[in-house]
Amino acid sequence: MFSRIFQSNYWDNSWKNFAPKCQNNENESPEDKIKPDPLDPKNIADSIIRLEELKKASLSKTKHDSDEVLEQALSILRHTESIISSIRRASVGMVSEDIEAQTMISSVEDTPKAVKEWLAATFTKQIFGRRQAVEPPKFRSIVQAVRASMYVDKITRKTSQAPVDVSPATLMLQDQLNNWDIDVFKYDGLTGNKPFRGLFGEVLRRYGLVKRFKINLHNLENYCALVENGYNLHGNPYHNAIHGADVLITTHNLISSTGFASWMTDIEILALLFSAMIHDVEHTGTTNNFHICTSSPLTIMYNDRSVLENHHISSAYRYLDQPDSNPFDKLSKDDFREMRGIAVEAVLGTDMSAHFTQIKNMQNALFNPSTVNRNTAMTLILHCADISHPTKTWGLHKKWTDNLMEEFFCQGDKETSLGLPNSPLCNRTETLVPESQVGFIDFIIVPSMNLLGDMFDALLLLQNEEANATGTKSVNYKKVDRPWDNRLSENRKRWKELVTPKDETPVTPAVNGRVKEEETESVKEKVSHPPTKKNSTTDQPSSRKSSSQRNSQTDAPSSLNGGPKILEEDPKTVSSPTATGQSAAVVGACP
Repeated sequence: MFSRIFQSNYWDNSWKNFAPKCQNNENESPEDKIKPDPLDPKNIADSIIRLEELKKASLSKTKHDSDEVLEQALSILRHTESIISSIRRASVGMVSEDIEAQTMISSVEDTPKAVKEWLAATFTKQIFGRRQAVEPPKFRSIVQAVRASMYVDKITRKTSQAPVDVSPATLMLQDQLNNWDIDVFKYDGLTGNKPFRGLFGEVLRRYGLVKRFKINLHNLENYCALVENGYNLHGNPYHNAIHGADVLITTHNLISSTGFASWMTDIEILALLFSAMIHDVEHTGTTNNFHICTSSPLTIMYNDRSVLENHHISSAYRYLDQPDSNPFDKLSKDDFREMRGIAVEAVLGTDMSAHFTQIKNMQNALFNPSTVNRNTAMTLILHCADISHPTKTWGLHKKWTDNLMEEFFCQGDKETSLGLPNSPLCNRTETLVPESQVGFIDFIIVPSMNLLGDMFDALLLLQNEEANATGTKSVNYKKVDRPWDNRLSENRKRWKELVTPKDETPVTPAVNGRVKEEETESVKEKVSHPPTKKNSTTDQPSSRKSSSQRNSQTDAPSSLNGGPKILEEDPKTVSSPTATGQSAAVVGACP
């Protein structure tokens, strides 16, 4: 791409004036010379700043052609900086984050052992064994060009012209696509287990992307059929086409209801929605750790690193090579390349072992929102959408949990047949479903969704301030709505009711080895007058430990990372360190 620019007719005198700096001219000062390490993102960022300054200075003096050359060069350098940052992240590993996460996991005393083990196996990279200590990479994107291409009308409007014969599934989409609690199970049934063929096209139309990128609707339908078949290839209870459709709808709602789509470019919206649809295609129903422990063909192919995530993105792009199945064949080479770069990074970001690092990096970046990397922001959106089922109504959340647990138990059955020890939370007779769900909400979902909301607020406020400064618009920014807060509160409460039956004697906490007298009296009172058992316990899963094992469990920590008040309503909640990334359970995680 560089060679094409340098050989183009756009190379005029104004661009040549910049060439000596790129060639380290002997007459230039040491401060003007490019630093020797070409793989240092800071040097690339310096080049971007220099190019931007040149563009500003030349706008009123040079031809339009020169401006186009600089725009292309800036785009290339930004993309290169993003790629190099990703390479450096992958090459050095996140050793310090892994150690920190494992330390926090082991420090939470009131969490079931099985939950701790699952957390360590899923949210860290300890499966890869020991690694040499290295300095963690620094995440800082110097340049942030926020583009205010507004999509409010496109997002909220329905399809301009509905077909004469509208199916029930189409009517449901038109009416409920923007509903946070849309029943995707019902929608899947209306489509005959073919959810993507109507859904993906409808979502793209909401943003005007079908016309913008001249998407071939015939090829789009063929491609969606391949994706549906890929999702259902292994008959998974959880990681199937319904889950893919749910993540696509949730991603759409996250960027539309918050207005975040105005921060994104057309190609970024297309890439993120595409990533959401294909993020788990051809999932095997087993975890990355299972593949690694069994030396499966996939883990050999992908060298033990993000095995399933690499397979998902690879499969999705293989489908594009099928006859009449590439809906994006009219995209320019540059747009297609940018779309692929975003999709690869976003799908790989759904690897749960990168969760702590992803959360920590975004928290650090938000100290200066102008430095937030665009791909990193989109990756966090998809990651949160992927694990978002606890933010839906209890009926939907409970159904998702049951399906996921059945998938875990099926993996446990396979491990038993192979003579392998059961992975955490995969044993049908010992898994603590309510306990693990409470921990998952407290330690994973709440911090993640809070951070996502903070990111939306910070970046949209920055965009609004820049728009006001340039006079393009003048409005007071209002913080985004967070529809997930109430749902998390309700679902956590329901799970807490199932953790310990009300007629069991609670364990009296000890302070410095001695039990408080007032707490002892309280316990005696409860023993002599046990409360009536609630009917809600009839929903309690049958896979539970004995009461003696359950009595050792106490409430999960009340808040984390500035968590919402929903976790402060229980006065008996045990406090714990509030370090970033802390967790106690991952039943809702999607490895």
